[in-house]
Amino acid sequence: MQAARNRSLPAAGDPSRKPLLWLLVSLVVFAALPGMMSGNYLPKIFWVTVTVGIGLALLPPFRREKITLTLLGGVWLAYLGWALLSLSWALQPRVGFERWLVMIVLTLAYLLAGRTRFWESKFFWRGFSLVTALVALIGILQYYFPAFTPVNYFPGTAVPRGTMGHRNYAGMYFMVTLPFLAWFYFSARGKEALPAFAALLLGTGFLLLVKSRGAWVGLGAGAVFFVAAGGGSKIIARKARVIWLGVACLSAGAVAVLIKPPAPVAGLMADKADFVQTARALLDPANRLEMWREVPGITPPLTGAGFGNFPIVATPLARDVKVKTLNWEVHNDYLQAYVDLGIPGAALFLAVFLILLWTAWRGRGRGLILAAGASIVGLSVIQFIVFTMEVVSSQVWIAGAAALLNREAGLSPVRRFRVPGRIVITANYLAALSLLILAGIIGFTIRGDREFRRGREKIEQVLAYQRVLRNPDGYPEATLSQIRRELEYARPRLRIRLNRLTDRVLPTMLFDSNMRHITCHQFAGLAWNLEYYPQAEKFARRALELHPNDRTALTYLTAIALREGRGEEAFNYLKQGVEIFGYNPYHPFFPEYLAQLLRFRGDTATADSIEEKLAANLVSSPSNPFPPNQAGNVPTRVIFEWDGCPAANSYDVFILPTGERSIDRPRFSGLRENRLRREISLKPGTTYIWRVRAVGRYGEELGDLWYFRTKNTVDSR
Repeated sequence: MQAARNRSLPAAGDPSRKPLLWLLVSLVVFAALPGMMSGNYLPKIFWVTVTVGIGLALLPPFRREKITLTLLGGVWLAYLGWALLSLSWALQPRVGFERWLVMIVLTLAYLLAGRTRFWESKFFWRGFSLVTALVALIGILQYYFPAFTPVNYFPGTAVPRGTMGHRNYAGMYFMVTLPFLAWFYFSARGKEALPAFAALLLGTGFLLLVKSRGAWVGLGAGAVFFVAAGGGSKIIARKARVIWLGVACLSAGAVAVLIKPPAPVAGLMADKADFVQTARALLDPANRLEMWREVPGITPPLTGAGFGNFPIVATPLARDVKVKTLNWEVHNDYLQAYVDLGIPGAALFLAVFLILLWTAWRGRGRGLILAAGASIVGLSVIQFIVFTMEVVSSQVWIAGAAALLNREAGLSPVRRFRVPGRIVITANYLAALSLLILAGIIGFTIRGDREFRRGREKIEQVLAYQRVLRNPDGYPEATLSQIRRELEYARPRLRIRLNRLTDRVLPTMLFDSNMRHITCHQFAGLAWNLEYYPQAEKFARRALELHPNDRTALTYLTAIALREGRGEEAFNYLKQGVEIFGYNPYHPFFPEYLAQLLRFRGDTATADSIEEKLAANLVSSPSNPFPPNQAGNVPTRVIFEWDGCPAANSYDVFILPTGERSIDRPRFSGLRENRLRREISLKPGTTYIWRVRAVGRYGEELGDLWYFRTKNTVDSR
């Protein structure tokens, strides 16, 4: 046992400086830039690309004439190959290709992690402990002291977010790193354990404050793996450290529960502000199930939408007609792999994690492998309810954990190749050079993002002035005169700025399709409001190129063509809109204007057909219920029925006794008929409330509330 324990310890002396390279990569957690739209993702992927590129250049492969292929590597390469092939049927291959490039960067990070063997270095683990402790401390300060300026440097959309941009991203990061910190805490000797102890204490406290239920569930699953694999017996001999850590974590939990955040933070956290309420809803799947219900039928089961293209395919099906961003996910990585890549892609993605789990289980005799296994188990579990794309800090750490497992679990390669050393070393330096070139491309994109943010501020100022002049009541004449003078000079300068953004800045932004699409989408609207129609048209065209189903961009292009008398162009846009979005009576812009244009051309028959299709898609409210409204003496076993609607594809039924709770979730969903096919058992002598929601292709209608009372005796079968 002593020999096995010593194998888990970092090597004494740490003569190699190679782990410094992986510590440099791990500093990605601090990469962030305020004053831009993509203030976390772009800086973080830039940092990883640069540091991995430098690492590959400084640390070429040792065995230059031998290439080994493990089972994990073979399956991962097959997954990457299928993802690349899927771009041949994707609606917008460029979107998927950029996402694929990120996967290649992470693959090269995996190779670098294996070459550094960072897990053998005490220096690395001390440094990494300090890094994670600092990230956790920043998040805790954001939670309790939101006005403290230094911690607000890191941009994001939720509090506490640490340095990750969102609290869920931060929660995932600590979920995958805390098992390693725990391993180092129990493996290190004497004072060497203090950095890990501080990181564990602060990290646990931060994870509780984040209230990320997915991270909690993942950490719990990792703990189950640890115990099942015999990890308890490995730490039981370190009773003093167990007690110290237990007391510290309980204290952190007490602070998280008892000390409430300031009102601004509580307001931002909404329903997650209360610790107990969040814990009670830990395993409530209702919201996720509602999201996933219709997703599997959207894409072809064998091919999927193409890597990264599911948001484009799903946009026309959204009843709220909102354009889905290109990084929109279904919050389930396995389901996301299916809708993107079909059954083959989902199978390969699942196989990658099954191999990692199997590898960790085989090597469970070592504490370090146990830590890696707990991390992978946690990630594998929470991937059922979250997404990991663009969560760069966690992705990098998982790449390192995979390298550790693949090298340390004692598995034999499935294939060895002999390749001339010159080819291997040339390929290595070409990969490093390619990463640095990609980093340069990302750097230009970051610069462009920041310029667009500054331009937006100028535009919003001009729009605010214009609103004042349109509604001048309450403003003194001197103020209005000053605003007119400001606009006299501001508007021409703004037109020049918009032309520069479209013609010179945007072409240099060659990475992050999602950010570029959102930017063009938003600036098309801003230019439209400014009545700068040529600039609005340019932005709308770029947005539509990146997202072929961007309804808003297509609407701007149609309206501008109609405004400028380009009838044939407008006609083609309208036909395109109807082909993509159908005959939507709730948002009828494309079919209504197409019908008007057809009537103007004399094609009344086609125009009438369009209007009939619009009317046929209107969903009417369910009516004529059985049991009838306000009925009494209803049997306790009854089949519910109602009059349906031709435009309805399915029905949701809400039934519950009065006074129990709000009638906000259906008891039965997705019914294809206007009746329940089986009897429902009801309580005798009870008043029930029920209603039916008719769900159509484009809209839905919620029926009236109906009441009935059951008779006082139970019906026999």
